[in-house]
Amino acid sequence: MPPATLLSTLPQLGNLLARNSTESLSISSTPVSQYLARQWRNPNDILSVLMLLGPDVVQTAVAQVAGRAVTPLAFSFGWAAYAFNALLATVGNGRLMPDATTPGSTLVIGAASGHIRTTYSWLLSKFLEDFNERIDREMEDEQAHPNPRDSKNTPLVPQSGLQKIVKPEWEALRVSVYEVDRSSPIAHGVPTLDWVWFSGVAVIIAQLILAMLPWVMDNDWVPFMIIASGNVLVLFGAWLPQWKEEKWSCPKNGGATVTVTQGNGSRNAIVILKSEGAGLDFEILAQGTRTLKPSAASRLVTAVLACLWVMLLVTVAGISQNTWWLLGIGLLGTIQNLVAAGSSRSPSALGLHLKHKETMRGASLAKVLKEVEERYLLVGSSLVNVFFPGSLRAKGDDLTFWQNAMKARMASNEYGSRVDVWDPLGS
Repeated sequence: MPPATLLSTLPQLGNLLARNSTESLSISSTPVSQYLARQWRNPNDILSVLMLLGPDVVQTAVAQVAGRAVTPLAFSFGWAAYAFNALLATVGNGRLMPDATTPGSTLVIGAASGHIRTTYSWLLSKFLEDFNERIDREMEDEQAHPNPRDSKNTPLVPQSGLQKIVKPEWEALRVSVYEVDRSSPIAHGVPTLDWVWFSGVAVIIAQLILAMLPWVMDNDWVPFMIIASGNVLVLFGAWLPQWKEEKWSCPKNGGATVTVTQGNGSRNAIVILKSEGAGLDFEILAQGTRTLKPSAASRLVTAVLACLWVMLLVTVAGISQNTWWLLGIGLLGTIQNLVAAGSSRSPSALGLHLKHKETMRGASLAKVLKEVEERYLLVGSSLVNVFFPGSLRAKGDDLTFWQNAMKARMASNEYGSRVDVWDPLGS
């Protein structure tokens, strides 16, 4: 081919190569764009994955609401995975309830016995955690920490008259005294209904109504079937009697005076006065020794529920239309579960029917304990070793008071005389 002809064909060859390159790029990118469009139009794959997330949230939500004949929690992501955790728990360690919210840091101290129990009870830990949260909100703007060497506890920063009224005084310790509510219309160990309980009912109804919309608009009844079936499985899973047995695993005919606190470094303590014939035995609840292993019926029910959740999971994985409805409805249930799991509850909503009697507080830890001991014999002295692990130092009238208080603690009481283990060799 002559050079002139070859030169004349170069522009045509370049255009051909450019056109082929553009067509090739378009062909290779089309499947990706179609896949993304299809996935965002009906995200069916992600639904089956989401149903395996968050079983811990589900467990805590059930622990919060369980205790009545019906435990209204909405269908949400995470229930399929939780069903297998529940099955493993019933055939393994036998515990459906979660561990304490602050493991190893909640103490239950018997006033008369002086026994200090580190409790892993979720209920007592939650009770103290919610109490501390309410007090922290109340004391958010408290005055500055006073000088510990100032016997008059004068604030470090002088406050104006208005500030003294607005800002609460700094507290070294607050002791809140409660007694069992004998006039409670609801039995002890049965929670009252609060907004958390009713939120579950409201969200379940909302889910069913939303799931009916694809049925009405597109004649697609599958989303309604999925949501209705999921809510039925949720209600059965949260209904198991084992939940109630574990949550209040103690006698319900009263118990001795106890103090619930986080110990040294904590600024709050809850005293629950002795009650006979009514109320929970908090010393036994602290250990959870009255929890029975799940029955054969409970194990059978959890196994059947796990199988049904697998069937529901397979069904969800095969849905190819109206999946956004399922995603939105499941997200609504997940939000309700999260709110239920993390909400602060009143003692009555936890099944602890108590009446507040009085509160003792002050800027001096020793003075607060002295006041407690003066009003409630053996209660203040039972807390000395807890809040003063290195020994309480006193002088003058305070020294005499605490010496007499310790003599009273060592004296015989309703349980008998004190027996201490001692070394006869004096070593």
